[in-house]
Amino acid sequence: MAPRLIGNCRQEPGCKFNDISAHVLGTRGQAALAERRKGMRIQTGGDEWVYDGPMNQMYQTEHDLLFASIRKGSPMNNGEYMARSSLLAIMGRMAAYTGQEVTWKMAMESQENLSPARYAWDAAPPASQIAVPGQTKFV
Repeated sequence: MAPRLIGNCRQEPGCKFNDISAHVLGTRGQAALAERRKGMRIQTGGDEWVYDGPMNQMYQTEHDLLFASIRKGSPMNNGEYMARSSLLAIMGRMAAYTGQEVTWKMAMESQENLSPARYAWDAAPPASQIAVPGQTKFV
């Protein structure tokens, strides 16, 4: 099996189950990251490692590190990381809509334009543009 990453993000008020987690499945084991219910853990074969250190507020930690880097005179620049992350999400949509594997090269060279003909609250796409996996063509 090729390595896989499964990400979940659901945090809607009033839901019985919300989850923000990532699960990595590899050739020698699996890892559950940022899973609130069971803690972070890595399992390889029958061995399991579970993080039992102090928990933090991840967004506060993110801000603490950002402000510290600015004060130190070497601000963090996550621009490339964020651009790649956005492209990965776009590629996921392309793959889901077309039903085919989409490579980085294909996504970068795509001529797809998702802009509406006009920007207005009532400007819904026509039914002929609704994606059908396996039938929708990659552009």
